[in-house]
Amino acid sequence: MPTQPLKQIEFGRGDSSAVVAAMAEIVAEPGAGGWVNIGPALTDEQAAQVPPKSGLAAWFSGRGPAVAMGTWMPTPVGGRPRTAQVGVEHGQGPNALKRLRESGLELPHGWQKRQDHAKHGVVIELGGDDDLSAIVEWIISAVTILTSDIGLEDRFMAAVYYSV
Repeated sequence: MPTQPLKQIEFGRGDSSAVVAAMAEIVAEPGAGGWVNIGPALTDEQAAQVPPKSGLAAWFSGRGPAVAMGTWMPTPVGGRPRTAQVGVEHGQGPNALKRLRESGLELPHGWQKRQDHAKHGVVIELGGDDDLSAIVEWIISAVTILTSDIGLEDRFMAAVYYSV
């Protein structure tokens, strides 16, 4: 698996067409696979607000990163069967899905919680033929809510990876 994204896309809330197109490419290429990471596109000022974490603190901490990141993984072709998934890594502690619900962001119909862990994040199985643009909008809403300690703007970065 590659460690560097093959494509990076900066986009705004409500204009995720380039990200959706990249996701559709991954889905359309049977056997190729891939995934997309989505997080806030931080300005230098916002990046300076991110609290530093030493190596040992990160290792032993019960929380994830201060800046949330969402990941979409399509249904794989071959191998162990599973549905498409969304994961959100965050530093807000336990019960992130409850926090999202309290902020007005529900899981769409058919999506099922697989994990809601303080350090390892949220993992959700998607319901099947989900609208890719709705998936992106849900991820950026979740990332925004779970990165509440930094004043985010409506700019995001998607890193597109293709399995090789």
